Amino acid sequence: MEFHLLDTTNNIDFQLPVMPDKYTLKTGNNNTVIVVEDLGEINLLGKPKLADISIESFFPNQNYSFCQYTGFPAPYNCVKTIENWRINNITPRLIITGTDVNMLVSIEDFEHGEQDGSGDVYFTLTLKEYKVIPS
Repeated sequence: MEFHLLDTTNNIDFQLPVMPDKYTLKTGNNNTVIVVEDLGEINLLGKPKLADISIESFFPNQNYSFCQYTGFPAPYNCVKTIENWRINNITPRLIITGTDVNMLVSIEDFEHGEQDGSGDVYFTLTLKEYKVIPS
């Protein structure tokens, strides 16, 4: 399994160097519950909500044996890439190989920091499905 963020605007294929232990994909519908006299509550089924996905991992400061590939960017260069997308409203395509996850996403939240003196940068990346509005 590989985690890729593809920025076709700037021709960047950013693969996470360390595969996350897990990811969480949240989907749902915009249903509405109303109260009808003599029936009580009923559920009016709505259209799908945009999916949310949360990924936790770290950007390594050295080449560990469990890294997905070698020659990956330095940790804070990885941070700069994601921050650039967030600040400039770039919507990369998230692809998780071996799954059905293949969607444009927006960067909703990005938390990062160091914790153990290794220079590794740990992060939580929260993404939301992005749909292009037809013109």
